[in-house]
Amino acid sequence: METKLEVAIIKANTPLLGGLPLYWLLSRNQLEFILQDITVFQSPPLIATAQYQEATLPVLNLEEHFGLSETVPGRSIKYLVVRAVTAEKTLIKVIIRTPHALKMQKLETGFAVSRLPSLPRNNDHLLGIYAMPDGGIGLVPDVAGICHSLKWRGNQPF
Repeated sequence: METKLEVAIIKANTPLLGGLPLYWLLSRNQLEFILQDITVFQSPPLIATAQYQEATLPVLNLEEHFGLSETVPGRSIKYLVVRAVTAEKTLIKVIIRTPHALKMQKLETGFAVSRLPSLPRNNDHLLGIYAMPDGGIGLVPDVAGICHSLKWRGNQPF
């Protein structure tokens, strides 16, 4: 019996790009928890952080990181606790904020490798770009690479 991988699909909070909706794709194994309400500490020029269990984690806005304009959120913000492993085999956790619901989907036919005109910033922080079955574009963010660029390791800055 074949086991199909599950992916978490989150609609990007951005206008259409080239007439297509954008989605963030994460492995089911990367998701640890979904929070409805947390206190986010903003301390410019530092990155936003929040407490999760006994750790201080960075709070990422993927649209902002990739230089995408955002639509005005009409829904309450959700926070996804996501984990990744760095090149040095260190487990890191981050919090990704989104106003959109998360959907789990088995990786089926209809997901195909795609090309996308480059994003405004940080194209090197994408692990893959996929054509979605509904005609949208799925982007796989490199969570570990993003954290490395923020100089964040585990629950402490580098």
